[in-house]
Amino acid sequence: MTKRMVFIITVLLLVIMVLPVLAADVKIKGDFNNRFMVYTNHNDWLNAEKGVLHDGSSSETWGETKYRMWFNAATNDDKVRGVWAWEVGSLAYGKPGSVGKSVGGSYSGDGINLETRWLYTDFQLPWLVEKARIRMGLQPFNVNSYFWKETIMGVTSDIAAGPVNLKLGWLRPYRDPVKDDDDDVEDLDAFYVRVNFKPTQDISAGIFGLYFNGDPDNSDPATYSTITSQNYEVKKFKNEYDLSLFTIGTDGKANVGSMFLNWDLMYQTGSVDNANFKESYNGWDYNKGRVNEDFDVSAWLAHVDIGYKINKMKFTYTFWYTSGDDDGSDSDFDAFMAVDIDRKDNICIFKAMSTEDDYFTEKDYLLDKGFIMNKLAFDYKFSKKLSFCTAAMYMLTAEDIVYLDDGGKKRSEDEVGIEIDAFMKYKIYDNLEFAINAGYLFSSDAMDFWEVDQRDGSSDEDIFISTFHVRYKF
Repeated sequence: MTKRMVFIITVLLLVIMVLPVLAADVKIKGDFNNRFMVYTNHNDWLNAEKGVLHDGSSSETWGETKYRMWFNAATNDDKVRGVWAWEVGSLAYGKPGSVGKSVGGSYSGDGINLETRWLYTDFQLPWLVEKARIRMGLQPFNVNSYFWKETIMGVTSDIAAGPVNLKLGWLRPYRDPVKDDDDDVEDLDAFYVRVNFKPTQDISAGIFGLYFNGDPDNSDPATYSTITSQNYEVKKFKNEYDLSLFTIGTDGKANVGSMFLNWDLMYQTGSVDNANFKESYNGWDYNKGRVNEDFDVSAWLAHVDIGYKINKMKFTYTFWYTSGDDDGSDSDFDAFMAVDIDRKDNICIFKAMSTEDDYFTEKDYLLDKGFIMNKLAFDYKFSKKLSFCTAAMYMLTAEDIVYLDDGGKKRSEDEVGIEIDAFMKYKIYDNLEFAINAGYLFSSDAMDFWEVDQRDGSSDEDIFISTFHVRYKF
């Protein structure tokens, strides 16, 4: 047992003993997830957008563990709360550990795997009659699941008055650690506002806006950093660019009898200055080293779910469109960019597999080419313990992926393919779940771009993935 773990256990024991005396309600919750890759024929694909497809099979099977626990302390009237959550994992079976990396599970233990997940204080404002709370620290933050839904440091507020709810936030993704005589702001900040409405029990809607502002104080073009199509995501930018990015949107849901509707619509504008850009992957450079200093942003996303519930069955059609960029050599960014999300809409492209830390992309688009999703899903609940789901997807990029194949011929493709997924969940006990899934991607020609041997502009490699988990929550 590491010294850090001994310290944590000691602190917890002291807190559990002392807090009851201070009239506090103390709860400990957990999520113990044991996950297994049953089989994949292309382990080379599951490498966080660095994946490539080799000829034939790159098969693999593995097991891993991810445990999360969080400690909630609240006053008896719930006006003040403190939350501390930590995570161990993903702890892979047989993978050697190393200091500072959460990967170890080989001989003689795990190495160092403990990570702080949440660390925040949440309290009610005493001078407002209606609900009004402030949360500060490392906290879960959700603007929109297609844009930004993850943990971040910041201060947020939640104010409710009848059917209207107001949310405000200041987030600090990056602080410049340099201390010098330069008075320019060189941090990265995000400012957030949302108004939610719930006019009836069956209808809710919201409008929101978020503004990113960052200035790394780069004035020498020779020092400009490079954005690539592969790392086209705000969290990958850190604070290396002069960022002024506005995102405005609306989302909501409605139920009418057995029918339901969910929607999201967002528009982005602003600029990313003092930057270079490459449409690059595995060393390929469409721009031939071209440097663009300033980029104007104009991008959008639209999503809708339309569904029908009857008895134990649910039918859902899902569509989303994220805009892409059709010209990587100009000074416009026309592709929608997410901040930090984990999409779980299918198994082979996104993160719906149980071993979710090994994936191709967590974003809702590919490269800077956007995405078009057409998905039909069918859910059936056999009983309180057993449920089943299957889904079929037809996927494209919003703009063509343009590249040169191994023979030097220019290719232009947008069809990703058709994927078939199946999921089954069974409650062994009320708080212990077994789930298994499988997905098969019938690759279309755009997938040739990610193949090691790009010979004919046609896809040669389909992808199969099957995983399961045993998950204990308390």
